[in-house]
Amino acid sequence: MSQKKPKVPKVRVVRPSGRGIELRYTDRETKKEIRLATGTTDESAIEDQKKQLEAKLLLGIDAKPKKRVGGPHMPWADFRERFRELHLHALREDSREAVEVRLNVAERIAKPRTLSDMANAETLHDLQVKLLEGAESTVGPKGKKRNRGPRSPHTVKSYMVAVLTALNWARDEMQWLQSVPKVRKVKVSKLKHAKGRAICEEEFDRVLEKVKDVVGAEAEESWKYLLRGLWESSLRIDELLHLHWSDGQYIVPQWSKGKLPVLLIPAPMQKNDTEESIPLLPTLEAVLLETPKAQRFGWIFNPLSLQTKLGRKVRHQRPSAEWVSRILCRIGAKAGVIVQAAKGEGKPKFASAHDLRRSCAERLANAGVPEREVAKVLRHADVETTRKYYAPGTVQESAGIIRKQLNVPRYIAKSESS
Repeated sequence: MSQKKPKVPKVRVVRPSGRGIELRYTDRETKKEIRLATGTTDESAIEDQKKQLEAKLLLGIDAKPKKRVGGPHMPWADFRERFRELHLHALREDSREAVEVRLNVAERIAKPRTLSDMANAETLHDLQVKLLEGAESTVGPKGKKRNRGPRSPHTVKSYMVAVLTALNWARDEMQWLQSVPKVRKVKVSKLKHAKGRAICEEEFDRVLEKVKDVVGAEAEESWKYLLRGLWESSLRIDELLHLHWSDGQYIVPQWSKGKLPVLLIPAPMQKNDTEESIPLLPTLEAVLLETPKAQRFGWIFNPLSLQTKLGRKVRHQRPSAEWVSRILCRIGAKAGVIVQAAKGEGKPKFASAHDLRRSCAERLANAGVPEREVAKVLRHADVETTRKYYAPGTVQESAGIIRKQLNVPRYIAKSESS
Protein backbone atom coordinates (compact mmCIF):
# COMPACT_ATOMS: atom_id res chain seq x y z
CA MET A 1 0.00 0.00 0.00
CA SER A 2 1.52 3.33 -1.07
CA GLN A 3 2.21 5.89 1.60
CA LYS A 4 0.11 9.05 1.42
CA LYS A 5 2.08 11.94 0.00
CA PRO A 6 2.40 14.80 2.53
CA LYS A 7 0.35 17.86 1.72
CA VAL A 8 2.34 20.88 0.58
CA PRO A 9 1.60 23.86 2.91
CA LYS A 10 -0.11 26.80 1.25
CA VAL A 11 2.04 29.93 1.30
CA ARG A 12 0.52 33.17 0.06
CA VAL A 13 2.21 36.31 -1.24
CA VAL A 14 0.40 39.32 0.26
CA ARG A 15 0.88 42.99 -0.64
CA PRO A 16 -0.75 44.95 2.21
CA SER A 17 -1.35 48.64 1.56
CA GLY A 18 1.39 50.88 2.98
CA ARG A 19 3.56 47.92 4.03
CA GLY A 20 6.18 45.64 2.57
CA ILE A 21 5.39 42.42 0.71
CA GLU A 22 4.81 39.45 3.04
CA LEU A 23 4.64 35.67 2.91
CA ARG A 24 1.79 34.21 4.98
CA TYR A 25 0.80 30.69 5.98
CA THR A 26 -1.28 29.01 8.71
CA ASP A 27 0.58 27.18 11.46
CA ARG A 28 -0.76 23.59 11.60
CA GLU A 29 -0.46 23.33 15.37
CA THR A 30 -1.73 26.71 16.58
CA LYS A 31 -3.93 27.41 13.54
CA LYS A 32 -2.61 30.99 13.68
CA GLU A 33 -1.53 32.94 10.64
CA ILE A 34 2.23 33.47 10.45
CA ARG A 35 3.51 36.53 8.59
CA LEU A 36 7.04 36.84 7.26
CA ALA A 37 8.44 40.03 5.71
CA THR A 38 10.20 39.43 2.40
CA GLY A 39 12.26 42.62 2.66
CA THR A 40 12.25 43.05 -1.10
CA THR A 41 10.10 44.10 -4.04
CA ASP A 42 11.88 41.89 -6.56
CA GLU A 43 9.27 39.44 -7.88
CA SER A 44 11.76 36.67 -8.68
CA ALA A 45 13.35 36.95 -5.21
CA ILE A 46 9.90 36.79 -3.58
CA GLU A 47 9.03 33.67 -5.59
CA ASP A 48 12.31 32.04 -4.48
CA GLN A 49 11.53 32.87 -0.84
CA LYS A 50 8.06 31.37 -1.25
CA LYS A 51 9.46 28.09 -2.63
CA GLN A 52 12.10 27.90 0.13
CA LEU A 53 9.46 28.50 2.80
CA GLU A 54 7.19 25.79 1.35
CA ALA A 55 10.15 23.38 1.31
CA LYS A 56 10.96 24.12 4.97
CA LEU A 57 7.37 23.61 6.04
CA LEU A 58 7.15 20.37 4.07
CA LEU A 59 10.23 19.07 5.91
CA GLY A 60 8.85 20.20 9.26
CA ILE A 61 11.50 22.89 9.75
CA ASP A 62 10.35 25.76 11.99
CA ALA A 63 9.93 28.77 9.72
CA LYS A 64 8.28 31.08 12.24
CA PRO A 65 10.06 34.43 12.64
CA LYS A 66 12.65 34.47 15.41
CA LYS A 67 12.94 37.31 17.88
CA ARG A 68 14.68 40.16 16.12
CA VAL A 69 17.62 41.79 17.86
CA GLY A 70 18.16 45.46 17.11
CA GLY A 71 21.51 47.05 16.42
CA PRO A 72 23.77 48.21 13.59
CA HIS A 73 24.22 44.64 12.35
CA MET A 74 20.51 43.73 12.29
CA PRO A 75 19.34 42.60 8.84
CA TRP A 76 17.99 45.48 6.77
CA ALA A 77 14.74 43.57 6.20
CA ASP A 78 14.26 43.27 9.98
CA PHE A 79 14.91 46.98 10.40
CA ARG A 80 12.33 47.84 7.73
CA GLU A 81 9.75 45.67 9.47
CA ARG A 82 10.41 47.22 12.90
CA PHE A 83 10.39 50.75 11.45
CA ARG A 84 7.06 49.94 9.84
CA GLU A 85 5.57 48.48 13.04
CA LEU A 86 6.88 51.05 15.53
CA HIS A 87 7.00 54.29 13.54
CA LEU A 88 5.09 54.27 10.27
CA HIS A 89 1.90 52.81 11.73
CA ALA A 90 1.22 56.16 13.45
CA LEU A 91 1.25 58.06 10.13
CA ARG A 92 -1.63 58.59 7.73
CA GLU A 93 -2.00 55.90 5.08
CA ASP A 94 -0.88 58.14 2.20
CA SER A 95 2.16 59.27 4.22
CA ARG A 96 3.07 55.66 5.04
CA GLU A 97 2.85 54.66 1.40
CA ALA A 98 5.01 57.62 0.32
CA VAL A 99 7.76 56.65 2.78
CA GLU A 100 7.57 52.97 1.81
CA VAL A 101 7.90 53.77 -1.90
CA ARG A 102 10.99 55.93 -1.29
CA LEU A 103 12.64 53.37 0.97
CA ASN A 104 11.92 50.61 -1.57
CA VAL A 105 13.70 52.57 -4.32
CA ALA A 106 16.63 53.40 -2.02
CA GLU A 107 16.86 49.73 -1.06
CA ARG A 108 16.97 48.59 -4.69
CA ILE A 109 19.78 51.05 -5.43
CA ALA A 110 21.94 50.63 -2.30
CA LYS A 111 21.21 46.90 -1.74
CA PRO A 112 21.98 47.03 2.02
CA ARG A 113 22.28 43.74 3.91
CA THR A 114 22.31 45.34 7.36
CA LEU A 115 21.25 48.61 8.97
CA SER A 116 24.88 49.74 9.18
CA ASP A 117 25.27 49.14 5.43
CA MET A 118 22.75 51.91 4.79
CA ALA A 119 24.07 54.16 7.60
CA ASN A 120 27.31 54.60 5.72
CA ALA A 121 28.54 57.95 4.36
CA GLU A 122 29.76 56.53 1.04
CA THR A 123 26.53 54.57 0.56
CA LEU A 124 24.35 57.61 1.20
CA HIS A 125 26.34 59.93 -1.07
CA ASP A 126 26.35 57.28 -3.81
CA LEU A 127 22.60 56.82 -3.32
CA GLN A 128 21.97 60.54 -3.80
CA VAL A 129 24.03 60.64 -6.99
CA LYS A 130 22.27 57.61 -8.45
CA LEU A 131 18.85 59.00 -7.54
CA LEU A 132 19.70 62.17 -9.47
CA GLU A 133 20.83 60.10 -12.44
CA GLY A 134 17.45 58.34 -12.43
CA ALA A 135 18.46 54.89 -11.14
CA GLU A 136 15.38 52.68 -10.69
CA SER A 137 13.18 55.42 -12.13
CA THR A 138 12.00 53.03 -14.84
CA VAL A 139 10.34 50.74 -12.30
CA GLY A 140 6.77 51.73 -11.50
CA PRO A 141 4.12 50.13 -9.24
CA LYS A 142 3.92 46.31 -9.43
CA GLY A 143 7.12 46.20 -11.49
CA LYS A 144 5.70 48.01 -14.51
CA LYS A 145 8.30 49.68 -16.71
CA ARG A 146 8.16 53.44 -17.18
CA ASN A 147 10.70 55.60 -18.98
CA ARG A 148 10.95 58.49 -16.53
CA GLY A 149 14.62 59.42 -16.84
CA PRO A 150 16.60 61.56 -14.34
CA ARG A 151 14.84 62.83 -11.20
CA SER A 152 14.45 66.47 -10.25
CA PRO A 153 16.45 67.78 -7.26
CA HIS A 154 13.17 68.26 -5.37
CA THR A 155 12.26 64.60 -5.87
CA VAL A 156 15.72 63.41 -4.82
CA LYS A 157 15.53 65.57 -1.70
CA SER A 158 12.27 63.87 -0.69
CA TYR A 159 13.84 60.41 -1.15
CA MET A 160 16.89 61.30 0.94
CA VAL A 161 14.69 62.79 3.67
CA ALA A 162 12.81 59.47 3.91
CA VAL A 163 16.05 57.48 4.24
CA LEU A 164 17.65 59.85 6.75
CA THR A 165 14.45 60.02 8.80
CA ALA A 166 14.51 56.22 9.13
CA LEU A 167 18.19 56.21 10.12
CA ASN A 168 17.74 59.07 12.61
CA TRP A 169 14.84 57.14 14.16
CA ALA A 170 17.12 54.12 14.56
CA ARG A 171 19.68 56.34 16.30
CA ASP A 172 17.50 58.65 18.42
CA GLU A 173 14.48 56.49 19.28
CA MET A 174 15.92 52.96 19.35
CA GLN A 175 19.67 53.55 19.98
CA TRP A 176 20.49 50.99 17.28
CA LEU A 177 23.04 53.36 15.71
CA GLN A 178 25.63 55.53 17.40
CA SER A 179 25.66 58.06 14.61
CA VAL A 180 24.19 58.88 11.19
CA PRO A 181 26.51 60.33 8.51
CA LYS A 182 25.92 63.88 7.37
CA VAL A 183 25.05 64.15 3.71
CA ARG A 184 25.45 67.36 1.75
CA LYS A 185 21.93 67.86 0.51
CA VAL A 186 21.30 68.45 -3.17
CA LYS A 187 20.62 72.11 -3.93
CA VAL A 188 17.04 72.86 -4.89
CA SER A 189 15.43 76.05 -6.08
CA LYS A 190 12.56 77.49 -4.08
CA LEU A 191 9.25 76.56 -5.64
CA LYS A 192 7.42 79.82 -6.23
CA HIS A 193 4.46 78.38 -8.06
CA ALA A 194 2.35 75.27 -7.82
CA LYS A 195 2.76 72.42 -10.30
CA GLY A 196 -0.24 73.46 -12.33
CA ARG A 197 -2.72 76.31 -12.49
CA ALA A 198 -6.38 77.15 -12.31
CA ILE A 199 -8.25 76.59 -15.55
CA CYS A 200 -11.00 78.79 -17.00
CA GLU A 201 -14.59 77.81 -17.78
CA GLU A 202 -13.88 77.40 -21.49
CA GLU A 203 -11.10 74.92 -20.68
CA PHE A 204 -13.35 73.07 -18.24
CA ASP A 205 -16.00 72.77 -20.95
CA ARG A 206 -13.37 71.25 -23.22
CA VAL A 207 -12.55 68.72 -20.51
CA LEU A 208 -16.23 67.77 -20.18
CA GLU A 209 -16.51 67.33 -23.95
CA LYS A 210 -13.76 64.68 -23.92
CA VAL A 211 -15.13 62.56 -21.06
CA LYS A 212 -17.03 60.21 -23.36
CA ASP A 213 -13.93 59.59 -25.50
CA VAL A 214 -12.03 58.29 -22.45
CA VAL A 215 -14.64 56.50 -20.31
CA GLY A 216 -17.32 55.52 -22.84
CA ALA A 217 -20.99 56.40 -23.25
CA GLU A 218 -22.33 54.33 -20.33
CA ALA A 219 -19.96 55.83 -17.76
CA GLU A 220 -19.96 59.36 -19.24
CA GLU A 221 -22.56 61.02 -16.98
CA SER A 222 -21.09 59.61 -13.73
CA TRP A 223 -17.66 61.01 -14.63
CA LYS A 224 -19.07 64.38 -15.70
CA TYR A 225 -20.89 64.56 -12.36
CA LEU A 226 -17.58 63.82 -10.58
CA LEU A 227 -15.78 66.54 -12.54
CA ARG A 228 -18.50 69.06 -11.74
CA GLY A 229 -18.18 68.11 -8.08
CA LEU A 230 -14.44 68.83 -8.15
CA TRP A 231 -14.99 72.08 -10.07
CA GLU A 232 -17.53 73.40 -7.55
CA SER A 233 -16.27 71.99 -4.23
CA SER A 234 -12.57 72.85 -3.66
CA LEU A 235 -12.20 69.28 -2.32
CA ARG A 236 -9.30 66.98 -3.10
CA ILE A 237 -10.10 63.90 -5.19
CA ASP A 238 -9.81 61.49 -2.24
CA GLU A 239 -12.11 63.73 -0.20
CA LEU A 240 -14.72 64.01 -2.93
CA LEU A 241 -14.82 60.23 -3.33
CA HIS A 242 -15.47 59.99 0.42
CA LEU A 243 -18.43 62.35 0.30
CA HIS A 244 -21.36 60.37 1.76
CA TRP A 245 -25.01 61.26 2.19
CA SER A 246 -25.28 60.10 5.81
CA ASP A 247 -22.35 58.07 7.24
CA GLY A 248 -20.53 60.25 9.78
CA GLN A 249 -17.22 58.42 9.43
CA TYR A 250 -16.94 60.09 6.02
CA ILE A 251 -17.52 63.66 4.79
CA VAL A 252 -21.22 64.47 5.05
CA PRO A 253 -23.22 67.51 3.87
CA GLN A 254 -25.50 68.82 6.61
CA TRP A 255 -28.61 70.95 6.27
CA SER A 256 -29.95 72.21 9.61
CA LYS A 257 -33.07 74.31 10.13
CA GLY A 258 -32.19 77.99 10.56
CA LYS A 259 -28.53 77.39 9.67
CA LEU A 260 -26.50 77.56 6.48
CA PRO A 261 -25.42 74.20 5.06
CA VAL A 262 -21.94 72.87 5.91
CA LEU A 263 -19.69 69.92 5.18
CA LEU A 264 -18.79 67.85 8.26
CA ILE A 265 -15.27 66.44 7.92
CA PRO A 266 -14.12 63.79 10.46
CA ALA A 267 -10.55 63.80 11.78
CA PRO A 268 -9.35 60.71 9.83
CA MET A 269 -10.22 62.49 6.57
CA GLN A 270 -8.04 65.50 7.43
CA LYS A 271 -4.32 66.05 6.89
CA ASN A 272 -4.08 67.55 10.38
CA ASP A 273 -6.24 64.81 11.98
CA THR A 274 -8.67 67.41 13.32
CA GLU A 275 -12.45 67.23 13.03
CA GLU A 276 -13.76 70.26 11.19
CA SER A 277 -16.80 71.72 9.44
CA ILE A 278 -16.56 74.09 6.48
CA PRO A 279 -19.16 76.06 4.48
CA LEU A 280 -20.94 74.07 1.81
CA LEU A 281 -20.36 76.21 -1.25
CA PRO A 282 -23.66 77.23 -2.92
CA THR A 283 -22.46 75.96 -6.29
CA LEU A 284 -21.66 72.51 -4.84
CA GLU A 285 -24.98 72.52 -2.98
CA ALA A 286 -26.76 73.06 -6.32
CA VAL A 287 -24.92 70.06 -7.80
CA LEU A 288 -25.83 67.85 -4.83
CA LEU A 289 -29.48 68.86 -4.89
CA GLU A 290 -29.78 67.57 -8.47
CA THR A 291 -30.03 64.13 -6.86
CA PRO A 292 -33.70 63.35 -5.95
CA LYS A 293 -34.38 62.92 -2.23
CA ALA A 294 -35.27 59.26 -2.68
CA GLN A 295 -31.78 58.60 -4.09
CA ARG A 296 -29.76 60.42 -1.42
CA PHE A 297 -28.07 57.46 0.22
CA GLY A 298 -24.61 55.91 0.06
CA TRP A 299 -21.70 57.53 -1.76
CA ILE A 300 -22.53 60.81 -3.48
CA PHE A 301 -20.04 60.44 -6.34
CA ASN A 302 -19.81 57.05 -8.06
CA PRO A 303 -17.71 57.12 -11.25
CA LEU A 304 -18.47 53.96 -13.22
CA SER A 305 -15.78 51.49 -14.26
CA LEU A 306 -14.16 51.84 -17.67
CA GLN A 307 -14.73 48.13 -18.19
CA THR A 308 -18.20 49.07 -19.45
CA LYS A 309 -16.58 50.84 -22.40
CA LEU A 310 -14.85 47.59 -23.36
CA GLY A 311 -17.92 45.46 -22.76
CA ARG A 312 -16.20 43.60 -19.93
CA LYS A 313 -17.45 42.52 -16.54
CA VAL A 314 -16.82 45.11 -13.79
CA ARG A 315 -14.40 43.62 -11.25
CA HIS A 316 -14.16 46.48 -8.75
CA GLN A 317 -17.29 48.43 -7.86
CA ARG A 318 -15.54 51.24 -5.95
CA PRO A 319 -12.50 52.80 -7.68
CA SER A 320 -9.52 54.11 -5.72
CA ALA A 321 -8.67 57.81 -5.64
CA GLU A 322 -5.33 57.10 -7.32
CA TRP A 323 -7.00 55.31 -10.24
CA VAL A 324 -9.67 58.01 -10.64
CA SER A 325 -6.95 60.66 -10.60
CA ARG A 326 -5.12 58.91 -13.44
CA ILE A 327 -8.29 58.76 -15.54
CA LEU A 328 -8.94 62.47 -14.94
CA CYS A 329 -5.40 63.26 -16.11
CA ARG A 330 -6.11 61.20 -19.21
CA ILE A 331 -9.26 63.25 -19.86
CA GLY A 332 -7.31 66.49 -19.36
CA ALA A 333 -4.71 65.33 -21.88
CA LYS A 334 -7.43 64.33 -24.36
CA ALA A 335 -8.88 67.84 -24.03
CA GLY A 336 -5.42 69.35 -24.59
CA VAL A 337 -5.65 71.60 -21.52
CA ILE A 338 -2.01 72.26 -20.57
CA VAL A 339 -1.48 73.63 -17.05
CA GLN A 340 2.31 73.56 -17.08
CA ALA A 341 4.50 73.78 -20.15
CA ALA A 342 7.08 71.10 -20.92
CA LYS A 343 10.58 71.67 -19.58
CA GLY A 344 13.45 70.63 -21.79
CA GLU A 345 12.71 67.25 -23.31
CA GLY A 346 9.97 66.53 -20.76
CA LYS A 347 6.25 66.40 -21.37
CA PRO A 348 3.73 69.14 -20.55
CA LYS A 349 1.40 68.69 -17.57
CA PHE A 350 -2.28 68.47 -18.44
CA ALA A 351 -5.26 69.44 -16.28
CA SER A 352 -5.75 67.19 -13.26
CA ALA A 353 -8.11 66.88 -10.29
CA HIS A 354 -6.02 69.27 -8.21
CA ASP A 355 -6.16 71.94 -10.88
CA LEU A 356 -9.95 71.95 -10.49
CA ARG A 357 -9.45 72.61 -6.76
CA ARG A 358 -7.23 75.56 -7.70
CA SER A 359 -9.87 76.75 -10.14
CA CYS A 360 -12.54 76.82 -7.44
CA ALA A 361 -10.25 78.79 -5.13
CA GLU A 362 -9.42 81.31 -7.85
CA ARG A 363 -13.10 81.86 -8.69
CA LEU A 364 -13.87 82.52 -5.01
CA ALA A 365 -11.01 85.04 -4.80
CA ASN A 366 -12.03 86.74 -8.06
CA ALA A 367 -15.59 87.04 -6.75
CA GLY A 368 -14.26 89.11 -3.84
CA VAL A 369 -14.43 86.43 -1.13
CA PRO A 370 -11.86 87.46 1.53
CA GLU A 371 -8.64 85.43 1.67
CA ARG A 372 -9.42 84.26 5.19
CA GLU A 373 -12.69 82.69 4.04
CA VAL A 374 -11.08 81.09 0.98
CA ALA A 375 -8.43 79.60 3.29
CA LYS A 376 -11.23 78.27 5.52
CA VAL A 377 -12.88 76.47 2.61
CA LEU A 378 -9.52 75.05 1.48
CA ARG A 379 -8.62 74.20 5.11
CA HIS A 380 -5.29 75.98 5.05
CA ALA A 381 -3.86 76.84 8.46
CA ASP A 382 -1.92 79.71 6.89
CA VAL A 383 -3.53 82.23 4.54
CA GLU A 384 -0.14 82.55 2.84
CA THR A 385 -0.52 79.00 1.49
CA THR A 386 -3.81 79.99 -0.13
CA ARG A 387 -2.29 83.15 -1.59
CA LYS A 388 0.84 81.40 -2.86
CA TYR A 389 -0.59 78.29 -4.46
CA TYR A 390 -4.33 78.70 -4.99
CA ALA A 391 -5.28 82.37 -5.36
CA PRO A 392 -2.06 84.19 -6.22
CA GLY A 393 -3.57 86.95 -8.34
CA THR A 394 -1.56 88.21 -11.29
CA VAL A 395 1.12 90.76 -12.05
CA GLN A 396 -1.41 92.59 -14.24
CA GLU A 397 -3.84 92.93 -11.32
CA SER A 398 -1.08 94.30 -9.08
CA ALA A 399 0.08 96.70 -11.78
CA GLY A 400 -3.48 97.96 -12.25
CA ILE A 401 -3.97 98.57 -8.52
CA ILE A 402 -0.68 100.49 -8.26
CA ARG A 403 -1.52 102.74 -11.21
CA LYS A 404 -4.99 103.38 -9.87
CA GLN A 405 -3.67 104.36 -6.44
CA LEU A 406 -1.02 106.63 -7.98
CA ASN A 407 -3.70 108.23 -10.19
CA VAL A 408 -1.74 107.74 -13.43
CA PRO A 409 -3.05 106.62 -16.84
CA ARG A 410 -3.40 102.86 -17.20
CA TYR A 411 -1.50 102.88 -20.50
CA ILE A 412 1.09 105.66 -20.48
CA ALA A 413 2.87 104.46 -23.63
CA LYS A 414 -0.41 104.46 -25.56
CA SER A 415 -1.20 108.01 -24.38
CA GLU A 416 2.23 109.26 -25.55
CA SER A 417 1.87 107.74 -29.02
CA SER A 418 -1.57 109.21 -29.67
